[in-house]
Amino acid sequence: MRTRILLFLLSLILVPTVTVAVILFARGYRFSPKQQAFQATGLLSAVSLPNGASVYINNELKSATDTTLNLTPGNYQVRIKKEGFSPWEKTLTIAPEVVTRVGPLLFPSVPSLKAVTYSGASLPAISDDGSKVAYLSASKLYTLDLSESPLGLLNRESKLIFNFKFLIFKLEWSPDNKQILLMSTPSAYLVDLSKSETQPVFDLKALQTEWNMSKDIKASRNLELLPLILKNVLATAAANLVWAPKENKIMYTATASASIPDNLIRELPGSSTQPESRNLKPDTVYVYDLEEDRNFAVGEIKLEARSTNLETNSNDKNNNDQKLFRISDFGFRNCNSSELMWFSDSNHLVCVQNSKIIIVEYDGQNPTLIYSGPMENRLAAPYPSSKQMLILTNLTGNPAILPNLYAVSLR
Repeated sequence: MRTRILLFLLSLILVPTVTVAVILFARGYRFSPKQQAFQATGLLSAVSLPNGASVYINNELKSATDTTLNLTPGNYQVRIKKEGFSPWEKTLTIAPEVVTRVGPLLFPSVPSLKAVTYSGASLPAISDDGSKVAYLSASKLYTLDLSESPLGLLNRESKLIFNFKFLIFKLEWSPDNKQILLMSTPSAYLVDLSKSETQPVFDLKALQTEWNMSKDIKASRNLELLPLILKNVLATAAANLVWAPKENKIMYTATASASIPDNLIRELPGSSTQPESRNLKPDTVYVYDLEEDRNFAVGEIKLEARSTNLETNSNDKNNNDQKLFRISDFGFRNCNSSELMWFSDSNHLVCVQNSKIIIVEYDGQNPTLIYSGPMENRLAAPYPSSKQMLILTNLTGNPAILPNLYAVSLR
């Protein structure tokens, strides 16, 4: 009887004690031999794509990615690197009892190039959703599906859509990506991909007005997702609003001084701890994260005199001034602001220069040069899978040969 009573009393003590210990352990508490007590720690969950990259904490190798590390609260320099890929690095703030997650996409340091077309590609146009590209070749209209097939195939065969015998100077996709407008002289033609029909456009202005209204309606619906205060700020002090593909972030250019109040939405545990800018300055480009209520300055637009050593666009040779986009701490000065776009994962931005493509994280950090070489019309479009970047280039150096579409591998 005594033994049973002792076991019962012992269980009353041990079970709660073990339960509390397990809870504290799960919350990140660890026993400190120096303090002779349990101390709250923070958790760093590090994954990467591709996996198996080395994780350095304050220049000390700790583990490989797909791991969770317990760290004393504070600031840490975290570096993730893998052979054959550009490294990733950030200063992270580790908070007690909070899981800080990092999952960088590592880009190959020497990406490969694969031809997508072989007989030339003219006037390539990317659909609004980024899933297709239309182009001309030998008096024929082709479309190419950029999305990944169920079997994992990327570079599919182009599809012949239409044969024509007139001069076309521009291709334009409809907002629903089901039609292609062929701008010709003296008229225009509308190709319906769902019905395989082509018909002349008798009122081009009315059609373009209808398409613009459709885009404006979609943009208005997206704005309803924003907090009212932020919506008012963007309406009065911002322009050039561009939504990320997942519609969870928005890039915009400030046109006047304004301030975004703190705590527009409830803070999420483990949110980004990177320095943000909530006081807007004119001619500065920002990215606002709707999920974490963070606003990052990613660059600024400045009017500067054109220098002879800058890369020039043949269409701008008569201009004395040019608006240049500078990404913070970029090292690449002359990126035109109109050539900045979202990467397909909604976590990166793509900066296109005359002969360079740079991918930078949406908070303006970790710029990575993914391509440097000849390019035509500054065409660069990410595949929806984020595995490749489509470019138009002529690698022969012979101007008499038409450029072709190529895929730059990113994984």
